Formats: sequence, structure tokens, C-alpha cells
Amino acid sequence: MYLGQLSKEKLEEKFELFLFNMDDCLEEFLKKSSLKGYHFDYTFDSLSLVEKYIIENNVIVESNDYNDISSYIGEVLRKNAKGSKWICNLDKKQNSLYYGFPVIEGHSVPDVLFSPFHVVRNFIAKKSQIFFTSLRKVK
Repeated sequence: MYLGQLSKEKLEEKFELFLFNMDDCLEEFLKKSSLKGYHFDYTFDSLSLVEKYIIENNVIVESNDYNDISSYIGEVLRKNAKGSKWICNLDKKQNSLYYGFPVIEGHSVPDVLFSPFHVVRNFIAKKSQIFFTSLRKVK
């Protein structure tokens, strides 16, 4: 179902479920990736390793890895950019592209949202090295 078709209440429920499950999902992802030799540490420097993981493991959007990597990147930003936090974007006018998605706000100038899910989807499509590492500029 398209997110735009869901009520704000349903979107908020989905967002709360996302937040509730994120730590467990990320813990599993970190364990799985560690067994493959990838050691993520929630720093901006680890983002180049994320790129490598996506390429070497042929990550696709229709996978748990896509969701886990998107969550991981969001957490890197949230933990390292002062004032950042996850929100559910419910603004159809100013930020309609990200409507209904979990996004990070407060990482840079006001009213600018960061959607790790859209960024990861774009990287998967283009596979352009140093894509995520450009996030370091928001420190």
C-alpha cells in the first residue's frame, strides 16, 4: 500500500513500531555483517564500509538489508549530529517526497529532512562510491 493512502494515525503507528523494533533489527544486522567481516561502529567513517557492504553483497531494495542499512545510516546521523532525531514525516506540503517515511530532522538547517531510506535506494540504483561519506559535512 502507498504511504499516502494511510491515515496519519496509521503512519504514526507504523513509525512507533519502526522505532520499537529498530534496536533489535540493527543488533541482528551488526551480528550478521560482523560474521562477514564488516565492523560498523556508528561513526561517519563507517559509511564508506556501508557502501562496500551494499556493493559486495548485492543489496536490493526488496530486502531486510535495505531497511537495516537505512536505519543504520539514520542512526549514524542521529548519534553524531547534535540535535538530530527521528520523526515520521507527516508534512505533505513542504516535504511530500518523504511523506510517511521515518526521517531525521535537526541535523542541519531548520526544515531540512534527511531520509536514509531514499538515500540508500538511490545508492543501490547508482552504486556511486563516496555517496554516503558526503554525509560527514553535516557534523
